[in-house]
Amino acid sequence: MADRLEFQGKLGWILEEAKEHANRIQKEEIERYFENDDLSDEQMELVYDYLLSQKVAVSGYERKHGRVYAAEEKESTLTQEEQTYLQNYERELQTRVGAEQGSFLPFLERVLEIAKELHDGSVFLGDLVQEGNVSLMLALKESGEEEKILNAVREGIEAFQEEQRDVHVRDRKMVEKVDELDGQIKKLKEEMGRKITLEELALYTDRSEEELRSVLKLAGEEVVDANEEG
Repeated sequence: MADRLEFQGKLGWILEEAKEHANRIQKEEIERYFENDDLSDEQMELVYDYLLSQKVAVSGYERKHGRVYAAEEKESTLTQEEQTYLQNYERELQTRVGAEQGSFLPFLERVLEIAKELHDGSVFLGDLVQEGNVSLMLALKESGEEEKILNAVREGIEAFQEEQRDVHVRDRKMVEKVDELDGQIKKLKEEMGRKITLEELALYTDRSEEELRSVLKLAGEEVVDANEEG
């Protein structure tokens, strides 16, 4: 009974964690959480099926027939803008494949499939498709083997996603820095009853003046440079 309750508790934790990330969770996170439970592959399959029934997408998990989530459920993770883009792009592809000749045209449909499969909401679907098409063109120059070409497309899209995630993380950290510094400046101004100097702010925040200058440009806060006083 205790083991059952513990297992249910872990599933509940995973659901809560997924909710905080738009109903998505990484396969590696789930594996880490159950790493001491000695679950068989079949048991882990049941865990993933349960998450699917709760509308949770497990990034990185694949069955023989594809991802753990069905295509229609994946569709629901698209924004309205992405759904419109997808409809227009698919219509354009059908027209091109039907009207033009070219060895690369059938690959465009495969690129779209891979982009939809890898889409996790962190990057606009259209950007993934464009990056996949660029990777496709480069791969076609290097190889004529379909498997190698599609692997190159997948790797290109995944690398682009990772790069964009890093950009988002840096942007978020910069916003946090700006907000934090803004609060510190306002507090120091209130305490001193006047504008503060960059040197005073550096002492107060234990940061270099050079770092503060770069953040202040984003914060839009006015701080007097000691060299400009007088």
